[in-house]
Amino acid sequence: MTSKKIVLLDIDDTLFNTEKLIHSSFFVYELYKEVITALSELSTIATLGVFSQVEVAFQTKKMHETNIEQYFSEDHIHIMEFKLEMMHEILAKYHDQGEIFVVDDRLENLHMAKKSAPYVFTIWMKRGRYADIQEQKADFTPDAIVENLQGIIPVIRDY
Repeated sequence: MTSKKIVLLDIDDTLFNTEKLIHSSFFVYELYKEVITALSELSTIATLGVFSQVEVAFQTKKMHETNIEQYFSEDHIHIMEFKLEMMHEILAKYHDQGEIFVVDDRLENLHMAKKSAPYVFTIWMKRGRYADIQEQKADFTPDAIVENLQGIIPVIRDY
């Protein structure tokens, strides 16, 4: 029997081309090209959730406009204004829920996730606006680094 796997995904720069959204004056909601295929495949091997920071209605609208809300379990959608402040509280809910994966484009968020909940498996989505301007910290290395959503599939499947 395989253990339960839950993947908590950030939205901006992980699923969405946020730079394009910003340059379009917030009118163009574009997923990266592999996202639908990857979410479809991921949903067969894990329960998918959202762990994102920004105004709730705006993130919900992006998910609705791109028709990806169907891939996410309502029980695992965590959208808040200040993710770092809520990190410990949110991840504490998962301490005995199986294998937990946190996917984010911000190393700061992944570092805090690991400090808050050492049992989480952190995956750095190294793309988007912050990909090349973040420095890795001496006291933290993500458990995996990928450059697109398709790259997390074998990591999660084989973990």
